[in-house]
Amino acid sequence: MKRYIKCFLLVCLSMFCLLSKSQNINTKDSLPVLKVKNEQLLVILDSLIEHDKRCDFYDSNLVYIVHIQPTEYTTLIQFTSSHKLIRTDNETGCFTKKNHIVIVRGPYDVTLFKKTRCKKAFNYYQPSDGVDSNGTVIIDIYEDDSYTQWDYKYVKNNFTKI
Repeated sequence: MKRYIKCFLLVCLSMFCLLSKSQNINTKDSLPVLKVKNEQLLVILDSLIEHDKRCDFYDSNLVYIVHIQPTEYTTLIQFTSSHKLIRTDNETGCFTKKNHIVIVRGPYDVTLFKKTRCKKAFNYYQPSDGVDSNGTVIIDIYEDDSYTQWDYKYVKNNFTKI
């Protein structure tokens, strides 16, 4: 009898974990579509995409990320590419460049972008942690698959490569 109670409790606990996990992970969200105001940013992205096209990891599903990080004297802007879109909760918006999605993260900068009324929906990468039907524990260890990283300083509407 104790064995059945233990099995029942284990099944209930597993179901509770799976249900609570599925309710907490939001894999779909939408972001405002941005219009790029600074042409230098588009030139950098053109160069980055053309560079990546010559690399083995390139494919049409590559996502580009522009991360904006203001400091006391300048703004640092990092351009990266990845196959997995991970939600970080600091996404500002998005736009497309050469048929690639570009996600902007960090504080909104009015000298770089203008928000539009449009929104774009995304499916974010969802880890597959949990327990399968055989009771095997699944641990999804996220492997960073970012490839390119270009760093710039942005001061007075001008980019300088670091």
